[in-house]
Amino acid sequence: MKALNLLHVVAHTSWGADQQTLLHLYRLLVRSKLDYGSVVYVSTRESYLRILDPIQNHALRLCLGAFRTSPASSLCVQANEPPLYIRRRMLSIQYSLRLGSSQSNPAYSTVFSPKFKASFSSKLNQIPTLGIRIVPLKRSILSGILYLSYLFRPLLRGFKGAL
Repeated sequence: MKALNLLHVVAHTSWGADQQTLLHLYRLLVRSKLDYGSVVYVSTRESYLRILDPIQNHALRLCLGAFRTSPASSLCVQANEPPLYIRRRMLSIQYSLRLGSSQSNPAYSTVFSPKFKASFSSKLNQIPTLGIRIVPLKRSILSGILYLSYLFRPLLRGFKGAL
């Protein structure tokens, strides 16, 4: 990957860029390529998705100046970057919420159509489509929003009275 080579050159220890600049370059050059199309390819097998993890780990090691033996989880924490599986899930949720807000979008009926639900529920070894996978996540998000609105209701009432 050319972006990793560029990051490797810019991350030189004696004359290279600082950590913040390297992380910014990582987000622009490497992570954008890892994210591209992730909503589509997230439905592949987990073993195929794990092939991309070493690319992120190598880039974060370059940015942070960490040793090769540094655990990937600590790299993600230090760089304030989520692991790829969490990032892919977040991008899928964002896409489905954006798509769900516009029923006139041509992809809406394809993604949220329940016609494939029965076929995927009978075949447990197959990975369901985005619309089927996203339903439990949307429910948990909506319940979290309702819970937060319940918690902040007294605060919001006081704020409306102040206006």
